[in-house]
Amino acid sequence: MWVFWLLVALAFAGSVFLAVERRSAVIVNEWEHALLYVDGRFKGVLAPGRHRIWKSPQRRTIQRLSSRDQLQTFMAADVLTADRFAARLSATVLYRITDPRNAFENSFSARLHAAVYASLSEVASARPLETLLAERGTLGDALTALIAPKVPECELVASISALSLPPEVRRMLTDVDRAKVEGQAALERARSEHAALRSLANAARLLKNNPELATLRTLQAVSPTGKGATLVLGQGALTLPVDQKT
Repeated sequence: MWVFWLLVALAFAGSVFLAVERRSAVIVNEWEHALLYVDGRFKGVLAPGRHRIWKSPQRRTIQRLSSRDQLQTFMAADVLTADRFAARLSATVLYRITDPRNAFENSFSARLHAAVYASLSEVASARPLETLLAERGTLGDALTALIAPKVPECELVASISALSLPPEVRRMLTDVDRAKVEGQAALERARSEHAALRSLANAARLLKNNPELATLRTLQAVSPTGKGATLVLGQGALTLPVDQKT
């Protein structure tokens, strides 16, 4: 009788061993999404931790995507402004995947690249060059608003990382800035000359109405020299020596 029970125990142990061997452990980290597919069909997202996956004739695959905040830089794109000037824009996108299944099944990375470059072109074409240069620091909000609807499976923030211009456009802008500075300098010179003429005109009116001031001003002009001088006032006036002590 004991032989029978021994055989039963061995059979049970063998079945348990085989069952254990038919399972494999899968570990999902906290910083990733793990998508479980069975025979090509989506079955769910595995939570972080250890999972036992039974071996079976069905094909089971796990696709992993990062759940962290990720920063990606996009190389410069050639764009045209609203006034048909060429420029090159680069962008930086900080994103986090919130819908891993759609992100994986709908080629999230390729669509993000296409959305970024299309949005860069749209941002540039909606603004003349002067506005584009002036608003460079605030274009990130406009860029984000254009990209986000095209990749709804993630949260993202975009910004313009670089804006460059062809040499001929840079020279043109330099000439414009130089012309503005030269114009301001000419305006300041004109204002100074006008102020000087106005001052001279006021002095002339004052001397005309007060002839004695002309005499005093002449004496002031001669006396600082520290040397004797002969000053004749009026037609037929007497010749008088004038020195510093007079």
